[in-house]
Amino acid sequence: MPRRLNAWLARGWTQGTFLRAAGAVSLLRLAGGLLLFTTQVLLASWMGAEFFGLYSYAWAWVAVIATIAGLGFGSTSVRFLASYRVEQSDARIRGLVRFGRVMTLSVGTAAAAVSIVLASILAADSAYLNSLRIALVAVPVLAFLQLEAAYARAFNWMTLSIIAEQIGRPVWLIILGSALYGMGYKATAEAYVVACLLAYVLATAAQHVVVDRHIQRVTGTGPGERESALWMRVSVALLIISGAQMIRMNTDLLLVGTLLDPAQLGIYTAAVRTATLVSFVLAIGSVVAQPQLSALHARRNPTELRNYLAATTRWIFLASLLAGIVVVVFGAWTLELFGRDFTSGYPSLVILTAGHVLVAVLGPLTSYLMMTGRQDAAAVVHVASAAANIVLNLGLIPRFGIVGAAIASSLILVITQLVLWVLARRGLDAMAESKHEVS
Repeated sequence: MPRRLNAWLARGWTQGTFLRAAGAVSLLRLAGGLLLFTTQVLLASWMGAEFFGLYSYAWAWVAVIATIAGLGFGSTSVRFLASYRVEQSDARIRGLVRFGRVMTLSVGTAAAAVSIVLASILAADSAYLNSLRIALVAVPVLAFLQLEAAYARAFNWMTLSIIAEQIGRPVWLIILGSALYGMGYKATAEAYVVACLLAYVLATAAQHVVVDRHIQRVTGTGPGERESALWMRVSVALLIISGAQMIRMNTDLLLVGTLLDPAQLGIYTAAVRTATLVSFVLAIGSVVAQPQLSALHARRNPTELRNYLAATTRWIFLASLLAGIVVVVFGAWTLELFGRDFTSGYPSLVILTAGHVLVAVLGPLTSYLMMTGRQDAAAVVHVASAAANIVLNLGLIPRFGIVGAAIASSLILVITQLVLWVLARRGLDAMAESKHEVS
């Protein structure tokens, strides 16, 4: 059996790039995932289900708005920087890096200001308002952090791409949150929102300094060459993809918070965060695979590209399956770490975990489509997915509560991945036919 498993994993394997990179990144992502999970457990135990719900609702909105404010430039950067490195075009690398930073900070700041004003008007009587307004200040900070992480991924500095978000921010949040709890802020959601904001600022500042120094060592400090129109044209589609993905990922949280009460949102958030331990595997695989997918596509080698994607998918599925089994077996005990009230979220946890494992069967398809120029088709799929997720959550949450949210989100996630698989397969077949005609 071990020999057959090893042969299955190695089938079509043409290089060890993914496995080596994933091995290094997985250790950090695992440590980061545990740290992030630990912060959620601590925050929930410090605040209780209701105030943890207020906190989670605010940061769910920040995640959505910051992703939109990033204009899709993070994924655009990974795609073009990988190509520019192959072409050894340092001037275009410098131009893209500088352009991305200016655009992200400018749009992020404007988005934060507009969002705060709208929240003050539309949610004037809401219990979420105070926490939400404070958290929205972090929109440009989070957008900038995600951009710098994308730059690091494009240069294959995988450790640097995740250490700020996965290690730095959770460590700072634990330090600041512990200090607040020690000072008696047990039931103040706003205070912990401020702590998280400060953690983001500290982690982002450190990441920017280090990434910028690394890039300068590679490209020097000369003038930059811009292809702004091309970058923005590609970014539009990638923005739609990333924005739709983020909306879909947070729809259940936002609608649970809106249709139910903060305590139910807190319980559901605990289930979502625990199930996310499984989705980390696909996230790691997607992040690691992006530069190599772009490079293989640039070389127009369909056989090697297909083999790389297939081998990557097999490793992702196996690791996700193992993680899913562990989460389901120990799920009830894990939720109890958040507090006794949170154990009622176990049925939702099982459903969400099953969805993540089923999606892993087909691999990093969105990354493949984005890195190979098929972002427009992927954008259409993700927009439809986000819209369907909203409709299904609106239909199931009032009737089935947080279990309905889990069913809706998992079902849409699996259907979306199946549609993306059809698109990816067509793209690979078309590239192979084109290669055959040329030869």
